[in-house]
Amino acid sequence: MVAFSSFVESRSAVSKSKLSKSATFKPSNQVRFLIIGYGDEFGGDRAVGIQVVDTIAQWRLPAIKTMTVRHLRPGMVEDIVAADYVVFVEACGDQNCSRTVQLDPLGAGNSIPRTLLSERRDCIFLTLLNLAWHLYGRAPQAWLLQIPTEGYETRSYELEEQLSYTAQRGADRAVQIIEQLLKTYQPPRWSPANELAVLYDAS
Repeated sequence: MVAFSSFVESRSAVSKSKLSKSATFKPSNQVRFLIIGYGDEFGGDRAVGIQVVDTIAQWRLPAIKTMTVRHLRPGMVEDIVAADYVVFVEACGDQNCSRTVQLDPLGAGNSIPRTLLSERRDCIFLTLLNLAWHLYGRAPQAWLLQIPTEGYETRSYELEEQLSYTAQRGADRAVQIIEQLLKTYQPPRWSPANELAVLYDAS
């Protein structure tokens, strides 16, 4: 896995220069929503996040960008900072996961939400939001959308393509939740970069 610390160091000088010239960051390719599904596309229920985002992509909505990846990675921070809102979509199948679809708000500088209790979680999505805040002086409003699946320990995920009943039902619900988010949220008003920096330091 690429070290996030080295990525920060490589971008910090350029980012500080940008922030010193302008109070706000205005990317040229601004999108309203970035929806990221990640998992193993051949891993049975572990593919549910990817399948949900593939469904959203088929709608071909303007100002909506979708991404499907096996793992979150530091280079995605530029896509994240160019969005107003971000939704991370993932499967959740260990014993600490809820049995219903969970939508948790995320924020740069925030601690892990109480509903995210899994010991196996690496919380890279929070690291990406913090990187966006640190490097560019802004971070979009974001959510983590977790879809319940059959337990990872009790199910084989080798080269499976079909979702379990639990995962398929969760995928249908997740699509409905994303559709409601798209209908509900209006363009946000961004705070000046220096105010965000104060909030980041205070956290």
